[in-house]
Amino acid sequence: MPIDSRPWVLTLAMLVTACSDTPSGEHGHDHGPDGDHADHEAHDAPVLVYTDFSEHTELFVEFPALVAGQSSRFAAHVTRLSDFMPLTEGRLDVLLQRDGRTVARFRVNETTSRGIFRPSVTPRDSGDFDLVIEVADGDMTARHSLGEIRVFTDNEAIQGLPDHPEGDIAYLKEQQWDNPFATVSVQPRPLRRSVPGFGTVTAPADGDATVRAPADGYIASTPLIQPGQRVAQGTTLGVLIPRLGDQSDIGSLMVALEQARSRRALAERDFERLTGLLAQGAIPERRMLDAREALDVARAEFRAARARVEQYESGNAEAGLALRAPVAGAVVTTNVSPGAFIKAGDPLFRIAAPERRWLAIRVPERFAGELAHSSGAWLDRPDGPLVLDAQQGARVVRHDSAVDPRTRTAGVTVEYPTEVGPTLLGARVAAHVFTESAVERLAIPRSAVIDDDGRSVVYVQVNGESFERQPVELGLRDGAWVEVRQGLSADDRVVSEGAYLVKLASAGGSEIGHGHAH
Repeated sequence: MPIDSRPWVLTLAMLVTACSDTPSGEHGHDHGPDGDHADHEAHDAPVLVYTDFSEHTELFVEFPALVAGQSSRFAAHVTRLSDFMPLTEGRLDVLLQRDGRTVARFRVNETTSRGIFRPSVTPRDSGDFDLVIEVADGDMTARHSLGEIRVFTDNEAIQGLPDHPEGDIAYLKEQQWDNPFATVSVQPRPLRRSVPGFGTVTAPADGDATVRAPADGYIASTPLIQPGQRVAQGTTLGVLIPRLGDQSDIGSLMVALEQARSRRALAERDFERLTGLLAQGAIPERRMLDAREALDVARAEFRAARARVEQYESGNAEAGLALRAPVAGAVVTTNVSPGAFIKAGDPLFRIAAPERRWLAIRVPERFAGELAHSSGAWLDRPDGPLVLDAQQGARVVRHDSAVDPRTRTAGVTVEYPTEVGPTLLGARVAAHVFTESAVERLAIPRSAVIDDDGRSVVYVQVNGESFERQPVELGLRDGAWVEVRQGLSADDRVVSEGAYLVKLASAGGSEIGHGHAH
């Protein structure tokens, strides 16, 4: 039910009977300063109701039909669209125009109550005019063109004007202003198909390192690097005092040193060879990661063997082996304490690049064939969806071309800056992987949808204080937005925040404060 075809302007002109003809309690509040719905002054006329949206403001205005020579008191409710709160200061002008020229202007320089301006309009001549209402507050100006309006010659001429039905749910401006509330125009938006899965936060393969004990021994009492500290490559994290053993002699230590030197050289050559093959796409990245781990172990063994020889030659049983950071980053975990005995191979420190994280997402087998076109992901979080795509600096770094036979899942990994996504390593999150390019689809915020006894419904704004319940058929979800397949048209306006309170109002709930007087 479009209210106006313009993308950011909603216009609805409607006629309702004077409040003297309205049964008590039907409308729910009074607009007149003395309790009457509108100030009729010299005549009892039908009331005109308009709702219009500019770039900055929503205008909801009621006033008696205009008669030449008679005063009509306007009740103009002005809401800021930036936060959907009432405009409490500023100036409002009512203009009657003909052929683009202003023939009459009526101004008020302040509100009479919160969010409400009350200009009195007394047209001099009858005929057809263009009705314009302008609002100004500091640097903000808004122009609401309400269309053509007739100024009648006398009271007889306005008799018999048809009523225009309102929505069947009244939710007043006072209620909207006092509670979380917002509306949005239904428009086509670019939406992407996604498939569900679960993601685990990890460190990037080239920015993650675990420092292991190169030998049995114990940790010296020197200060240790603590979790959260940033370190450069080569920084000493701690000192290991190796245990030589009772049967150690210089000959066996020298042999062990040469063996460790040889293993290190082989690991370095293998790593260099695989680096070239990976650049050509000839091997999977997993092979490269295994080779890097083997190289780290070989280097650690060499350092340990050399330290044993130096310790033996110096005769100093307390000579220590410095445990150095293999990469630059932030220390994530420290698994040792001064004086603790450790065994060779025990993990001592973990270092991760602080600027980036990987999200390793596993999706069900039936979606595995779609991952080749993945472009990012979005996460379900209690405070709202989080999108990780190119706009946030995220990118897909790899995807599986085979299904894991044990879990019957396939994986895709998304890299993103730590400032835009989860940072806690090992955390598990519900995730959705984008698998198609964006296509324009009619969409609304997910926050606009209410589950009403198992059926998806939204609340459509008919005028400023009137709403209708509308069942909808939904389609794919893309972060905070969801496709609408049936039930709404472009330019309909739906409640995007506070929809549940409108639902309570439809049931006559008193929890939200009903029937304020203006």
